[in-house]
Amino acid sequence: MKKILLPLAFLILFSGCKDVIFDNPFDPEVSKLQVKVLKVVNTEIRGNGDLCFDGEKLWFSSSDGSLYAVEPESGVVLREVPIGGMPTGITFFQGLLYVSFGDEGDLVTVDPLSETIINEMPIGERLPYLITNDGSLLIIYDRRTEALYTFDTETGQFQFLFKITGFNPSGMEYVNGNLVIVERNNLSIYVFSLNGDILKNYNSPTSYPGGIAYDPSGYFYLLSTDGKIYKILLD
Repeated sequence: MKKILLPLAFLILFSGCKDVIFDNPFDPEVSKLQVKVLKVVNTEIRGNGDLCFDGEKLWFSSSDGSLYAVEPESGVVLREVPIGGMPTGITFFQGLLYVSFGDEGDLVTVDPLSETIINEMPIGERLPYLITNDGSLLIIYDRRTEALYTFDTETGQFQFLFKITGFNPSGMEYVNGNLVIVERNNLSIYVFSLNGDILKNYNSPTSYPGGIAYDPSGYFYLLSTDGKIYKILLD
């Protein structure tokens, strides 16, 4: 077994699988990058849940059982779409909202225009807590195995990416071939390669980090669980 010491983590390689273990998140010798905060707005949405961007609006998967459309520059809630349950993750994929239920093992597709549920998709033993997409496949964080997988919605096939043990993620986004993941325990925003390498580590600008969404203009929107939206840049 080959062990490599990385900032905030031990990266263990074995049998072709990668396991990133977060066992010392408060190492005082580890330096973290700072995000550039461009704007902060207040919003009515609160609590746990992830964000996605549909090209115009932010969508928030609230644990109260609804999806909320939010104007990103003002924080104004535009629409509420009740779907029931306790949604955890959300992504905008092929014109639809894909919503994950991390405690139930289901994916639900919602048409954002008609505000109707199109399909409900049980995905076996996985608990898809967070979800994003690379344009062709979904990428899920499975709470049960503490691992990331791609998921083909046409075939139902999963492909293992890497495992992150001891991680408590609150938001995830796929950007330019990498995964940007918010970790609430150590108030960090990590950039991972799809092989599990930690490329960058940023301080969260809020003590209550939640979901994150990417605007192709180059910005990120980070939602704090106490009701603020941070428009940020990751250099």
